[in-house]
Amino acid sequence: MASEFLQYLKKKKLRLGIIAGIFLFYHLLFNSITGQILFDKIASSVFEGKFEANVRSFSPFYGFRFTDVKLYPTTDWGQKPVMTAKELGISYNLPYIFFGRVKLSKISIHGLELDLQQRGNLWNISSVLPPSKKEEATTEKTEPLTEIRTYIPVSAFIELDLKDINVRVNSENGSKSYSAGLEGLELGFLLDTDRFTRIPFDLKILDLIDEFQVKLNPENQIKLKFQDSSGGLDHPFRCTWIWERAEGSKAGFHSKLDLGSEKIPIRIANRVSAPFGFSLKYDLDVSPEKKELLLRNLEWKVGEDTWLEGSGKISDFAADSGKVNLAIQKSRIRLAPLSDFLHSLGFDSFSMSGEASLAPILAEGGWDNLRVLGEVRGNALDFKIGKKRHSIPVFNLDWDIRIDPQSEKDPGPKIPLPWMRSFTFKNLKVIYNEILLEGNLNYSQAEGPNLDLKLDNFSLGDYLKGYSGKFSAELSAFGKDFSELDAGLKLRAKGFRFPMDRGNSGNIYLEGGLKAIFHFPKKAWGLEEILVSNLGLQAFSPEGNSAAKLDTGGRIGLGEPFVLDLKKARLDLDLEHLVPLLPLSLRETLIPVRNQVGKKIGLDGDFYYSLGNHGQNIQGSLGVDLPGMNLRDGKLSLDLKMIGSPSSKIKIDKLELSAFSQKLHLGLGGELNKAAKNGPSPSMGEFIPSLKGELKLSSAKENGLIKGLFFQGEAGIKFNWYGSVVQGNLISKNSNVLLQSGVCPGYDCKLYRIDGWNADVPFTHDLSVKETKNLIEGNKRKFVMNYGRTPAPNFTIRQIVGNHPSLKGTPFEYSRPKADSPGLSANLEYSENYLRMDYLKVYTLDGEIWGKDMIVNVGSGDPEKMEYSVSLRVKDIDLKQLLPAKTQVKIDDGKVKADLNLWGRNLGDPVPNLNLFFSIYQIGNDFGKSAINIFAPSNILTDFIYGSYAVDKIELELSKGLVYAVILFKRSILGTIIQLENNQVSQQRMPLANFLKRAQNEIETFNQ
Repeated sequence: MASEFLQYLKKKKLRLGIIAGIFLFYHLLFNSITGQILFDKIASSVFEGKFEANVRSFSPFYGFRFTDVKLYPTTDWGQKPVMTAKELGISYNLPYIFFGRVKLSKISIHGLELDLQQRGNLWNISSVLPPSKKEEATTEKTEPLTEIRTYIPVSAFIELDLKDINVRVNSENGSKSYSAGLEGLELGFLLDTDRFTRIPFDLKILDLIDEFQVKLNPENQIKLKFQDSSGGLDHPFRCTWIWERAEGSKAGFHSKLDLGSEKIPIRIANRVSAPFGFSLKYDLDVSPEKKELLLRNLEWKVGEDTWLEGSGKISDFAADSGKVNLAIQKSRIRLAPLSDFLHSLGFDSFSMSGEASLAPILAEGGWDNLRVLGEVRGNALDFKIGKKRHSIPVFNLDWDIRIDPQSEKDPGPKIPLPWMRSFTFKNLKVIYNEILLEGNLNYSQAEGPNLDLKLDNFSLGDYLKGYSGKFSAELSAFGKDFSELDAGLKLRAKGFRFPMDRGNSGNIYLEGGLKAIFHFPKKAWGLEEILVSNLGLQAFSPEGNSAAKLDTGGRIGLGEPFVLDLKKARLDLDLEHLVPLLPLSLRETLIPVRNQVGKKIGLDGDFYYSLGNHGQNIQGSLGVDLPGMNLRDGKLSLDLKMIGSPSSKIKIDKLELSAFSQKLHLGLGGELNKAAKNGPSPSMGEFIPSLKGELKLSSAKENGLIKGLFFQGEAGIKFNWYGSVVQGNLISKNSNVLLQSGVCPGYDCKLYRIDGWNADVPFTHDLSVKETKNLIEGNKRKFVMNYGRTPAPNFTIRQIVGNHPSLKGTPFEYSRPKADSPGLSANLEYSENYLRMDYLKVYTLDGEIWGKDMIVNVGSGDPEKMEYSVSLRVKDIDLKQLLPAKTQVKIDDGKVKADLNLWGRNLGDPVPNLNLFFSIYQIGNDFGKSAINIFAPSNILTDFIYGSYAVDKIELELSKGLVYAVILFKRSILGTIIQLENNQVSQQRMPLANFLKRAQNEIETFNQ
């Protein structure tokens, strides 16, 4: 028995010896000595600078501890260490891993000193480590991780202990150099978790925490330092934040914050700022066991003023019957001390004054019916930023909100905020830069919203440059819920002015109103439709006279497609009162129009517009009422589709214009197709047209159209527009046209009548022509010979009657029929962009005027490049008929025969570019003497000399604004004694203005 026991002891001793040997070997291998050797070797190979430390303990299983730690930069940064620490330690328990626990017992840093220096973009601490090798990392697109799985249950523990941490920064960058420092930082951190197998990357990670503690400077203050060329700071600050487990509670916690300081001395430009301070504090206890949250000593101070102070409690916060009682009892915000502090810092362009209050604020009730109410007050608030000033002498608002934070209802169009039971904003009154805003806003789920706001004395010029005017408005809105809101707006403006070009409008008084219903049928805040029952706007002159008035209503659809549908829109303009209110550029445009169309204009009609993914549609009907022009029933109808987005085709289903009881009618239809890149060039913007149209004027009886215009018959234009070519016909069938102005009948009546107008003139114009080719060469010797066989004319007028060209109140026949021939006939054709007129014949003044080869070259349509040519023969016209009856009897022979050629280029300035040759080869003595008087100065001797001759021929030429004339004489008995050279007298280079003046004076001698 004894021997068995001895044998057992021997076996145990062997096992104990083995364990003791392993323990002894571990400590011989891992101790402070071996740790020092290993540290020195690793430090010399890893760091570029020198790294020194005394190893006090070293164990791969349980951690290590260093003292007197020093880290030096490279020698070019000097001999001062970049980092020193009295103690640096990391303790852990690696064997715990076998028990499913990761334990980092403590990380402790005591007496840390960081001395950071910067030169340019380089830092001394960056020289400690060798430069890293840049490797191009190939990035692969992978699904982002949402969690990490450990597969076996584990838990973690970590503790961090930082004490006496000091950081200094010194940057040397010329004028941007600065120094900064932080002294006395302390941080304690502890984290202990429950066992887990997954680590989520979202807020669910908080469920893993069993114990959590943060202590930032719980007792001591920190010291902040900063210095640069403009100023500096060196002052202690309270910076305490504690988050720890509450005493006697497993899940509760206590949190405390104390941040700030008083009388902070900031130096700016070698002067100390005005004393100023701030602080933010709270003390919070949360107890899950008691289901209670207790907030004490909530305080936010700026300077000597408490901006917010409050406290409160939440009971049974985890239950549906939780009770809330939180209050902000005190609030005083004075802006002048803050402004003085900013001024002392050099912010002179910014200033504030006045006082505000955000208290009281009270939150009370349960989670299912929480009431929050309070007041906002502002008094004599004034802000100045640069030259801009913002003055708010009054700001008042009372508010009361009831909410249900536990509501699980989904937002809908009727109740977009299910958690909001009701709210009331009342007694709102704000005066901002003399602008007044006041009103109330109420809402409850049972009664719906109700809004009533008033805006007054709003100066538009303060917000829109060049505009001016004082506006006031009243806005109201109500509804059973938010799915349908009935809104009304009233608008008034005094002295409204707007700019245009270099001028401004006059002072305009405006009155307007809007009544509309806003529909949100499908989702919260999803506005889909606006039904406008009435939209009105009226403009008045300063004297109170109505100048313009707009009334309309309709529908705006904001869905797919977008729809604008206006019904019974009406615009009335009184130009007599409107024109003086408009800017100068518009006045100059409308004054001639006012004289033509009259004082009043009326427009009314319907308009429809839709915009969808596949195109646009425009439909409308516009009526025009111009009493001054006797146009009372003008109507424009349109149905147009723009296909594609962007539009590739425009289809005009209907474009019609009618007026004067359907006597005037314009119809147009067809398509506009967008030009292809490699196709023909577009002739209408980006599109190629394919259109057909007709403009027609017809009346069985003579009826008045616009003021002073009467018409009978049928006339119009039919045309096709394909690509760049416009072609068609000008047609008239036995039409009569009467134009009159002034008081008719009467001495001042001006009347012109065209009877028996017939025409069938073809035309073709090519818009692709970009240059005007020269087709006409002037030839003053080109005369009209007698017509031979002439084709039937396609343009005829039976007769033209009107006012006498020089005798006021006297009728005159400009052309009249002869036998069966009309008073005017010709062959007209427009093709290849020029107008050609042949075989012109006019019966007038008991004679005839023939014309041939008359051409107007339109070309590209540029007036400065247009040219023209006319050849005429005058045969036996009696000029006596142009004179008063009492003068006609004194004229022995008034008949004239002549040839006339005229041509020119540049219709933009026609007179200086006109060329004319006028050859009179038969003229009576009286008119011949008048011609002499025009070209030769009149005196007794010349009258006697020229009177001895009879005029045989007169040739007159106009070129470049100068008149050249030659008068040939017949021989007489006296002429054998007094002879003229070559029997002629000439006038060279007479300015056209002088010629016209002397001709006018000579004509007036016949009218006397």
